[in-house]
Amino acid sequence: MANNIFSHIDKFKVGLDASWLRNEILANNIANVDTPNFKRSDVRFSKILEDSISMKTTRDKHINPASSSNYTVEVYEDSNTNVRMDGNNVDIEREMNELAKNAIWYNYLTHMVTKEIKLLDLAINGGR
Repeated sequence: MANNIFSHIDKFKVGLDASWLRNEILANNIANVDTPNFKRSDVRFSKILEDSISMKTTRDKHINPASSSNYTVEVYEDSNTNVRMDGNNVDIEREMNELAKNAIWYNYLTHMVTKEIKLLDLAINGGR
């Protein structure tokens, strides 16, 4: 049991790292909004992480899909969006929207880590 004490925090760490990376990618897209032939990039991680955080096992022998070793974070170039006349496909409104959503997600994850640490503190100090 002691080896699982930080398992939730480990999962949130993966999400925080991926969210931080996504913030950097989105900021790079915004910085290159006027660069000819620049193609926007993004990070795939949220669906995997959302699914794994919400999943719970009911028995010790169940396979836990939320194991942090199962996470993959992928940076990809978006080629499905419309390209402007200069070859750039960055839509500043979309990027700002995605940046705001990513900030909310990051804040949620930091809140959850804080909550887990408070629970551990409560258990260690016996509710004092």
